[in-house]
Amino acid sequence: MKRLLTAVAVVAALTTTTITAKVIGSVNGYSITEKEANKLLKVLTKGKVKYSQLQPKDKKEIVKRLAVDKLVIKSAYRGLSKKERDFVIANAWMAKKTRGIKISTAEAKKAYNANKNLFKKNGKLVPFNKVKNIIKMQLAQKKVVDRMMKKAKIVVK
Repeated sequence: MKRLLTAVAVVAALTTTTITAKVIGSVNGYSITEKEANKLLKVLTKGKVKYSQLQPKDKKEIVKRLAVDKLVIKSAYRGLSKKERDFVIANAWMAKKTRGIKISTAEAKKAYNANKNLFKKNGKLVPFNKVKNIIKMQLAQKKVVDRMMKKAKIVVK
């Protein structure tokens, strides 16, 4: 009886997944779902259009676009070492986390003045306006790292 209930649960789960994730195309054996299309359309049309509302020609274009994305992702995953994938993921995560952090020009200028020796090229000081955005990005990253380290439980043995 237990096996039968387990089998029914597995079949139900697979059926539910299939129903909620309607396949609208595929590329090299990878399924492309309506849910993925709607996510893309939400970005492209600011939520005004759903896949089901598109004309057949436009549906084909959306599937092609998602096919390219799938192929690039799968190729990148296979073509990068674990260390390279970790690096890419860490950078994407950091970019996402720093997006909402605002750094004022005054904060950046203060960091520039405190670290002028870091902003020399061929013995000459690089003007603040040329490095301002880099400094702002680094300060935002520092805030993310500082927040993360406050929560970290580091153990040295």
